[in-house]
Amino acid sequence: MSTEIAIVAGTSIAGAISAAFFERLSRKGNKKQPRTTGTTRAELLSLLFEKNLAAEAITRVYEASQEGKIDRLERDRLLLKYKQQLDSLNQRISYLQPVADFADMTEMRNNLVSFLENKISALDQKLLDIGSGIPHDSVDARVQEIISETAKMHAAPVEQKPFKSEEKSIDQLQKEIMQALQRLEQVEIDKD
Repeated sequence: MSTEIAIVAGTSIAGAISAAFFERLSRKGNKKQPRTTGTTRAELLSLLFEKNLAAEAITRVYEASQEGKIDRLERDRLLLKYKQQLDSLNQRISYLQPVADFADMTEMRNNLVSFLENKISALDQKLLDIGSGIPHDSVDARVQEIISETAKMHAAPVEQKPFKSEEKSIDQLQKEIMQALQRLEQVEIDKD
């Protein structure tokens, strides 16, 4: 009986000491500088640890009460104390969790933007390297020829016929697109 009361008291004292330590630490950080991602995440982890301690203390109080090691009055007093502590921790966690999540998402966004900028820069450099070896006049003329051929294909009026004729026109368009793609491939092969 006294061993379990000592364990309950020990865990509550450890929780109170760590809470006081981290609260003092967070107050010092708030006076000197704004809260950073690291300090927010560290404080959140500390609060979660304290919450686990308080929940474990509540469990121990129930176990001690069921085993008859503490009376009903002592059980109610301890439960009230730990439940208030748990509610306080839950409020602080609910405040810090969105802040930490926002900071994490902002960091992920910045990393993604940086990654994309690096990839785009690398692609731009490759395009410049490739483009420097190609004579622009012949490419421009061939591009204009392909554009005019494509415009001719779209200029043909499409008749509205029953469903089967629409299938035929879709098949015809697919064939024309495939022919245009083959011509583009042939131009690329001719360039090489």
